[in-house]
Amino acid sequence: MGKIKVHEKALAHLSRGLYRSPASALRELVSNAWDANAKTVRISTNYPLFYQITVEDNGEGFTKEEFENLMEGGIGNSEKRVEEPTLINGRPIIGRLGIGMLGIAQICGAFTVISKPRQGEGFRSRVHLYDLLKERLDKDDKDLVREVEVREESTNNQSSEEAEKITEVDIGEYSFEDYDPKNYKYGTFIIADDLHPTFVDTFQKSLEFEKFKKPPLDWSKALKIVSSVHSLQELGDYWRLLWELSASCPIPYVSDQALPKKLIVEEQEKLISYNFTVIVDGIKLFKPVKLRGNPGGYTIKRIETQKRKIYGKDLVFHGYIVVQDGLSIKPDELRGILIRIKNVSIGYYDPSMLDYRFNEGPRSRWLTGEIFVDEGLEDALNIDRDSFNRFHPQFRAIQDYIHKTLREEVFPDVYKQIDVRSGKREVSKEEIRTKHLGDVLAEAIKTPVKVRENPKTASEDQSPQVEIVNKAKAVEVILPKIEELKTKKLHRQLAAATLAVYEIAMQEKTCDRQRAVFTELLLKLLTNW
Repeated sequence: MGKIKVHEKALAHLSRGLYRSPASALRELVSNAWDANAKTVRISTNYPLFYQITVEDNGEGFTKEEFENLMEGGIGNSEKRVEEPTLINGRPIIGRLGIGMLGIAQICGAFTVISKPRQGEGFRSRVHLYDLLKERLDKDDKDLVREVEVREESTNNQSSEEAEKITEVDIGEYSFEDYDPKNYKYGTFIIADDLHPTFVDTFQKSLEFEKFKKPPLDWSKALKIVSSVHSLQELGDYWRLLWELSASCPIPYVSDQALPKKLIVEEQEKLISYNFTVIVDGIKLFKPVKLRGNPGGYTIKRIETQKRKIYGKDLVFHGYIVVQDGLSIKPDELRGILIRIKNVSIGYYDPSMLDYRFNEGPRSRWLTGEIFVDEGLEDALNIDRDSFNRFHPQFRAIQDYIHKTLREEVFPDVYKQIDVRSGKREVSKEEIRTKHLGDVLAEAIKTPVKVRENPKTASEDQSPQVEIVNKAKAVEVILPKIEELKTKKLHRQLAAATLAVYEIAMQEKTCDRQRAVFTELLLKLLTNW
């Protein structure tokens, strides 16, 4: 029976759980498959029972010896890494400290790993993680925690070795089981069958949500359902799992037209070239971004490649910001800024826009964007890959750039577009109201009425007046210039229409009739004003 060891620097995190959600834990297994040159990852949740989760990839797999080195060599010990391989199709190496496989401890107490490598000996192993690990670590359980001495060759050209003391922690056990390579395909297969009861219960209950419906196999159709709700919480935890996996994995968008103005055409070409697919319960996932057809249009900022030298280290990034003018982004989880390193999301969309310091009111709910980090920022990652050290200089550099871009470019453009739309709406509203006035007057005098504004400005000693001109086929009602009416701008068109109604009523012969017609026309005018 072998012991599974974890390196000192991962101790605190593993003892408390690495990831914020099941999707984050599964994302790490997907990343492992990417680094193993897999072309397809298939995840099964045992929907709708959720008693078992399996993750299968068709990558290169890893050998029994590599597995033993990972378990016994100290998970999280970066010194134990083998030389990084070259990946297919120009993929960047995502890489981890070996912690990713144990991420599913978040949702289970034991799992089986089967791997058939293309070269070397495969294996089947049962992994069991200790219960109550946190409590035992807090008590400094001597059966789990020990100090060991590691000797490394000196770097000063001397033959002697220098000793370093590190802390190792046993977090569980593993054992090998019968393995016949004929029974398996190339790649790695992980079976999590000892799921925590809370996980099972939560996902089963999520199927009872009022708005829950089984996701269609066509992810594009699924996104239409997602975009109809304010939050994924309305659809339940199963939908959230699918959505978060689609947001976090290095997979393509639903199409290169998922965003306006060809914003992600180049990014889509790159993602497609990697030839990497993630399928969950038969649903082929794509990124959950699809913004098209907003009546108010979009304010767009394409972030061309930015290069910075931060304390001697390179930082390179590009991306986009899209504001859906006049309409909140749905669901809420799509709002804000998402940072990707090597195409994998770090956490999810940040609605604070990386702690943006200004209040833009409802307009901040119209915004979504992605930052693709091509080089750098990895040192700013917390070990969970879900968050950053927000005081790391490279993170601060991206933060400062985004905040400046939002403050000086994006939101000023948004406000300009608001003014343009307001102007168009006002003109449209005025046209509708002018037609309404003509219809009301025509109904009263039983003659077609044409309403227009007097192009001439009245003299200073002349009060604004309405002219009634009787022509052969119609009555022309000429309103005073709107600007001449000394009242609030909001009320000027109504004031001009009221004066027109009054002039038409004054054509009646008696005071009683004038009063009656004026009252009748004014009420009709206000009915649809």
